Amino acid sequence: ISNEDLLKASIQIEREGKIFYSELCNFIDDSTTKEFLTVMSNEEAMHEEQFKKILDDKSEQTYGWENQQNLRELLDNKFKTDIFPPINEIMERSSKLQGVEQALGFAIEAEKVSAEFYGLLGDACDEINVKTQLVQLEKHKNEHLDRVKLLSKSYAPNSA
Repeated sequence: ISNEDLLKASIQIEREGKIFYSELCNFIDDSTTKEFLTVMSNEEAMHEEQFKKILDDKSEQTYGWENQQNLRELLDNKFKTDIFPPINEIMERSSKLQGVEQALGFAIEAEKVSAEFYGLLGDACDEINVKTQLVQLEKHKNEHLDRVKLLSKSYAPNSA
């Protein structure tokens, strides 16, 4: 697995997440929820920069994940399509409330994949400083997952 493969996957996760949360704000009336989504969007941008720095610092060093088959399978299976689908496509097919509910469902799945991505990298990494950073990214993704699940419950009390 090349640095370029990993960078593409990370950018796909983080940049799509940033856009997704930012655009979802346009369909939300509640100011607290909008603020929450703005924070999520900003955190996605920070995660992208953190991962870029990890790869920039790595350069040609090996960290242990380069030949990980389970990571290759995740990249090949989960990153072929959009991690976060375009918000407009979701909202055009549903009522506003149903669209927000569906969007949050997609966000839950996307955050799970993101946490798995950083978790697999961290598990395979044999450089302690980088491993620590990856564990932090995985932790942030799991926190995002928990927060989105909570928000989802407010839109669909019987789901999540």
